[in-house]
Amino acid sequence: MFSSALPDRTQPARSAGPHSSGSRPSGLRATIERSPLAALVRRYRRPLAAVCAGLAVLLTLSALKAPAPAASGTALESGPRPGLGEVAAPVTLASPEIASSLEVGDIIDLVAIPTGGEGMAAVVSRRARVLEIGASNGFGASASALVVIAVPEAEALAIADATSDSDLTVLIH
Repeated sequence: MFSSALPDRTQPARSAGPHSSGSRPSGLRATIERSPLAALVRRYRRPLAAVCAGLAVLLTLSALKAPAPAASGTALESGPRPGLGEVAAPVTLASPEIASSLEVGDIIDLVAIPTGGEGMAAVVSRRARVLEIGASNGFGASASALVVIAVPEAEALAIADATSDSDLTVLIH
């Protein structure tokens, strides 16, 4: 009746696992388990798992947002550039609807309309070329739109002067 509770002395004792107090495994597995790298992995397994998870997320995001390969060898040819003797001038237009009707490469005249209602509208720049169009809809931005145009340097200075007391609009050619 009590004989089943007593250990069987006829068979050799088995170890409970690889780290039990019984005989230690030998060979390659034992060498790997006793290595300093294995001890570090066991000790820092949670931070190591967090780093691996973060790297997996970054790798996934970089695969999703990978830029299209450029047709030419240089990255500077991504869009239209100002010509010889021209500068790129950012201009904030008073009407985002007008800015949305523009396309890159359009030829425009830039007109300054005084904000105080005094004075007449004046053409500040003639035959400017549109280089880029972007909405300025960030935090605290007014209802206006940003357009980058290519103009001669003297006209760029006149545009900068006109923005201090005038709203700017365009005439499309």
